[in-house]
Amino acid sequence: MRSSNKWLSLSLGVFAVVAAVSWLKVAHAELISINGKTVFVIGEDEAAFDGDAFGDATIKGGVGLRSAGGQMAHRFQQAAARSNKTSLTIQAIDGTKVFHDNDGHDIDVNRQVNDPALDHIVTFSPSQIVTRPFEFATQSETSAVRDGRHVVVGYNSSAGAEIQFFPGFGLAFTRLQFSGFSASHDGGKTWQSGFVPPVSENASFTFGDPSLATDRRGNIFYTSLGTDANGVDNTLIINKSTDHGATFGPATVVVVDNGSDKEWLAIGRDPFQPLRDNLYITWTSFISNASGATVGSELHLARSTDGGQTFTAKTLFAPVDNGTNSAFIQFSNPVADESTGRLYIPFLHFSNVDADNVRVLVSDDGGQSFRFLAFNIAGAVDAFAFPNVTPGVLNDCTGGGIRNALVAGADQGGGRFGLPRFKQATRLISQPHAAASHGVFAFVINSSTSPISGDPSAGSEIRAVVSADGGRTFKAPFRVAASTAADPQHVHPFLSMSPLGRNLTVSYYVQQADQRLRTDVAKLHLDGRGRVLFERTMGLSNTAFDLTPSNVVRTPTATTNFDRAVTTCYDIGEYQALARSRVFNANDIIAAWGDNRKTWTSPPDSPAAGTHPQPDVFSAQVDSDDDED
Repeated sequence: MRSSNKWLSLSLGVFAVVAAVSWLKVAHAELISINGKTVFVIGEDEAAFDGDAFGDATIKGGVGLRSAGGQMAHRFQQAAARSNKTSLTIQAIDGTKVFHDNDGHDIDVNRQVNDPALDHIVTFSPSQIVTRPFEFATQSETSAVRDGRHVVVGYNSSAGAEIQFFPGFGLAFTRLQFSGFSASHDGGKTWQSGFVPPVSENASFTFGDPSLATDRRGNIFYTSLGTDANGVDNTLIINKSTDHGATFGPATVVVVDNGSDKEWLAIGRDPFQPLRDNLYITWTSFISNASGATVGSELHLARSTDGGQTFTAKTLFAPVDNGTNSAFIQFSNPVADESTGRLYIPFLHFSNVDADNVRVLVSDDGGQSFRFLAFNIAGAVDAFAFPNVTPGVLNDCTGGGIRNALVAGADQGGGRFGLPRFKQATRLISQPHAAASHGVFAFVINSSTSPISGDPSAGSEIRAVVSADGGRTFKAPFRVAASTAADPQHVHPFLSMSPLGRNLTVSYYVQQADQRLRTDVAKLHLDGRGRVLFERTMGLSNTAFDLTPSNVVRTPTATTNFDRAVTTCYDIGEYQALARSRVFNANDIIAAWGDNRKTWTSPPDSPAAGTHPQPDVFSAQVDSDDDED
């Protein structure tokens, strides 16, 4: 086991740090039934959350692998395991709620997707409880679908949180609906915002990580993380809209899995029954030992052949640590080729060295059996591995783990193991976002320019990996965006493919030399021999923006996000979205991304007091693809 990174000079087997397992930066959370409703009780914010209680994991193992929603869901499940769910009748005291409308007007061709009037601040009288303000003002991490003029964008949102004070028991979240959405019925000009319903209003909790898809009948499906009806176990849930996203029905439980995280949805025609659409949901299931330590993760699949009414689930890949490959996977991204029904599932298999490996499973029988695609790359750990080094600086996010991140501003100091602790930071992952059509399969991924993981001097680029023959062979990786002195970092790409598989559109974030971020979009084209040709790059966001104060030092051993419901170092989210219609107007694309151009004013007693950027969701139309031959 080795690493040449100077930050990781200690043995990785010894270098065990706090796993990223919680959005909530408060201590001693429990679940209690009050007035027949499950609530999430919180301490008085006197101490930092002790992530060690949920099990340590090595830097190349469990640290930071959970998504933001998965951390919150895991935190909730741990509280459920400790709680006896005592049923009480008690009168709650509401805090003072102030809504914070930061002027949601359109800015040129970029339009704000989320309703800013839903953001709010809750404070409580010191005579009741001494605690800092609760600021709920984060929206990011987008997934989107389009059906002509109808567009729906899902995103993580803290604005769906409600908190009350219960005398004798303290503060409690009575509502935590992080699975937000906005719908437009005029092609993205105007938007209405809401939250997908949970399984039960008696346990009003959803944990985000949205993934949206449509079937050929125009139904919209929204998958995310949630709980069961009793608020005891974590689940994957799915909501369905039959009215173009104006409303969503109550959530249906796909599977109960207390280790579940980072689910993703694909819908495609069945290979043997072409008139039937199958729903495929993949996710990561984290495995814990008897002491609660995270020791590995598995790739799972749930399939529905009846329009999402019922699902069957199974394990697709359970890695074993062999010294080079680790026992952890994450970030799956299933896609279906509509012309054949072939299902591709790329995902990231973490290694114990610097480069992790993208692997791709493929099924030609509707998800019943699978095989790995071969890349045959010289020097890779095996024929089925595509090596990739995740970009970013290793940053100490305390309760949020030690994370690869984009950072800005000055190091606050005091980080564990000599690592920096930047206040302005946003977590980075390497999810291979994929698309498939008419025998063309491709994925895009962000890659460090250094072979050393966490190299603070490295830039990052976007690479496209393309097969024009259904995955039998792959072209050499195509560099979509290169690191330069003016634009050193390029991260979190998303890929959209035209109906015949000839045109590729890739959106991504760029961090400029001045440390501000923007979004760009690149156009690629496949020629008759399957070679990737570069067409042009265009600006997507029309203004650059700063990172938010997401990792503010409170004590020598604790940091916090300005938004008290969100984990440290969480800002723009972990993916963005491009959406085009499945059936018609497929060349018209709309983009949606996390964007910090607008400001938020934190109260004087906030750790981030004053005016600073806040995370919102913005959208824009993307130039149509050229006509396909």
